[in-house]
Parts: sequence; structure tokens; C-alpha cells
Amino acid sequence: MSEETALAYLQTADYGWTRRAFELLGTRALTVTPYEGGGAPCFVVEGPCPRCDHHLVDRQVTTGLTGMSGPSRGEGGNRAPAIVLDVTCGCGGAHENAPAGAVGCGASFRIVMDAV
Repeated sequence: MSEETALAYLQTADYGWTRRAFELLGTRALTVTPYEGGGAPCFVVEGPCPRCDHHLVDRQVTTGLTGMSGPSRGEGGNRAPAIVLDVTCGCGGAHENAPAGAVGCGASFRIVMDAV
């Protein structure tokens, strides 16, 4: 998306952005790369924002969740922890009506992965 047609800033966490992020992950346009961060597993999310399509890089420390609904992911009904990454667009693109100091288009989305 060019600067002339960039979306206006909108603070949104609509589930559609999470769904779009999942599609981008499936095509490998959006990637999640693990790295070691002083004893805590960390991840870098990189690629196009699901809303504005500008390039973003977001560094995350993991959050482990257990007991999520859905089919069992472990033996004997025990659930393996899931990794949850909450990402907010931090692209360097210009977005009309952005509040002073705001970075990105305002969209937030979630990536949930099985623990590695």
C-alpha cells in the first residue's frame, strides 16, 4: 500500500486482524522467529501488518497458557502450553489522524501457537 493510499489510524482489535494474521502466517509473508532473551523464550514477529500492509517488526516475550478450550494437545488429556503473542502495528508508515506519538495504524492482533 503506498503512502498516498495508507489507511487512517484506527485503534482496533477486531478479530478480523487476527484471522488475517493467521492467513499471512500460512503464506509465510508474516513470520514468527524464536530467540533467546536472557533465559526467557522470546519471538520476533515480522512482515506486513494485517490491516495496513506496512512492514512491522515486533519483539515479544512469551506468555504460556494452559487449559485452553478445544481438543487436547497432550497425552492423557493434559494440554501443552500455548504461546500467545499480542501484537500492535508498529509500522513506520504515515497514518492520517494518528494521535501524537502514535506509531503504526492502530491495529492489534493475536498469534497463538503451540509451545515449541
